[in-house]
Amino acid sequence: MHSDEQNQSRRVDKLHNQDKVLKESLDLYNGGSLEFLDSELSGTVTDILSTEITETTTKKSFADKALKVIENGVCEGYHKEWEVDIDEPDMKRFASSNIDLSRNHNMDFTTVIITAKKPRVTSYKNKSLTFTPKIIVLSERDADAVLAEMDRKIQAGEQAQINPLELIYLPLYGSKSGKTAPNLLDTAIKLTTKVVEDKQKQNKLQDLLILLTSTFISDEELNKIVEDNMRVLEDSPAVRVLESRGRNQEKIEVAKKMLQGNFDISSIIEITGFDATKLEELKTELQAQAV
Repeated sequence: MHSDEQNQSRRVDKLHNQDKVLKESLDLYNGGSLEFLDSELSGTVTDILSTEITETTTKKSFADKALKVIENGVCEGYHKEWEVDIDEPDMKRFASSNIDLSRNHNMDFTTVIITAKKPRVTSYKNKSLTFTPKIIVLSERDADAVLAEMDRKIQAGEQAQINPLELIYLPLYGSKSGKTAPNLLDTAIKLTTKVVEDKQKQNKLQDLLILLTSTFISDEELNKIVEDNMRVLEDSPAVRVLESRGRNQEKIEVAKKMLQGNFDISSIIEITGFDATKLEELKTELQAQAV
């Protein structure tokens, strides 16, 4: 397997982990609001709706969720997506999901797409449909101003007024002072214990932070941040996912060296725990790298 294929494989693993944790952490949304993303998203989230009939997974999709919100006694839905890049097939898929969700839940849905950079495609149109979702570009937001306001509320004992959901996306905000995604992730992790009192919700918030931001920073940067914050993250399932991935990578390197050293296959299986099929894959990868 070539290096670009290895990177894609690691990326897919990360996306699967993110998707799993995001779906398990939906209770963070209940009773909250997405108004911090846009003033038009001010309704209170009252329920997480099923997306089973429309849920799809692509190599670029992090999460797909449907939220029921109430504002001034009126119910409506938010079809919320996170995308690295947005292209026309994505827009077509989102338009279809919006229609299906509206029909299935008998309410109007607004599609909200959260992305890290300004998209090339912002709408979808065919002969019978014009679909224009609300797109939130995180890199255009001001992390410095958000952090300053959070600090003010913490100092004033007003932590309850901080929306913990904003911490999830904070590492991907822009920063006029030059703070990078790793800097902001480190800060956000430390803030989780100040913003959320419940330990279980702290862990879920930390999981979201780590697994979402992990796609945008290097493994080395991520590992250092996790190490520096182990006292805060000691109960976080996300850390166990990262540690497991690290141990697996170490075993892969050992197996490769043993294959290159022409060790007996049974010995490699005994030492690494890999089966013959996995070793055959690694052997093929080594042969491809040698070409």
